[in-house]
Amino acid sequence: MDVKKIKDDIENKILNSENVIIVPHNNADFDAIASALGISLLAKNLGKQSCIVITDPLYILDIGVKSIIDESKKSFNIINKDKYKCISDKNDLFIAVDVNKRHLMGISELMNDENNIIIIDHHNSGDDTINAKYKYIYPNYSSTSELVSNLLMESNIKIDKLMANYLYAGIYLDTAKLTKNYNANTMITIAKLLDYGANINKVNSFFKEDFYSDRKVQGLVNNVQMINCMLALIVGSEDIEYTREEIAKAADYALKYGADATFAIGKIEDNIVSISGRSAEKIDIGMIMNELGGGGNQYSGAAKLKNITVEETSKKLKKVLKPSYYIED
Repeated sequence: MDVKKIKDDIENKILNSENVIIVPHNNADFDAIASALGISLLAKNLGKQSCIVITDPLYILDIGVKSIIDESKKSFNIINKDKYKCISDKNDLFIAVDVNKRHLMGISELMNDENNIIIIDHHNSGDDTINAKYKYIYPNYSSTSELVSNLLMESNIKIDKLMANYLYAGIYLDTAKLTKNYNANTMITIAKLLDYGANINKVNSFFKEDFYSDRKVQGLVNNVQMINCMLALIVGSEDIEYTREEIAKAADYALKYGADATFAIGKIEDNIVSISGRSAEKIDIGMIMNELGGGGNQYSGAAKLKNITVEETSKKLKKVLKPSYYIED
């Protein structure tokens, strides 16, 4: 990957645009919000205004993500979907970060000119990948935060301690706290962020667990089933509503049992079920989630299914897995 060329392409497009609209995925996590803030910093250093559009109510986001957003509002323009719709312009430049699928972008209905769309992501592309002239999708990267960190460093932009912490948190999340999905280049990027002032204690503070949420995660993990000694399946109760983060944490946690891949399923709203998948390495989670209408990369992914029960979702997942992994109905 030619980081300098990508940096030059993105900078030229920003410089030739009036308004820069940065779009993280729905239910923004640490990687999405850190990447969005990094690109906003890039625009600011080019003398361009930008705004980050958060499409979910803040109260449903992870408490650590919310704290980053609250802290960043002093220096960055972070707005909700309704406010953006009031000021939107057909010539806006959209930069999607940590996402490439249309159904995962809360304002995708306004993103119709492929010449004014840039994608910066590390998840596999698929049938629902939005049409864009400028696509920088690199599943070999640990996270979009790693990619954005490299772009900022290539641009010789001063990264302060706060931004270094945010980008480190994005990498930390998507590598399961540096236990998977990283390589030597990831560690070099982290070392540079530490030089800029990133502090592991501060980063860890973003990941503090809410007691009651953690109990729900552990309750999910208690339902783990080992299938063929290679897959771990967690199916939540039909009567309990979880957050997507809780389901993802359960899938992460179950990897410690030695499975090649884990899947956690739970209801997040009435008639809406979320699946999170994690892989130790051998199984491509992104490909499996694509078949279920979601996305991801080799190591992690998710899908959201509507008008379906948890049990029906479990059967649908098993049907996808069955040809390759001999899953019984």
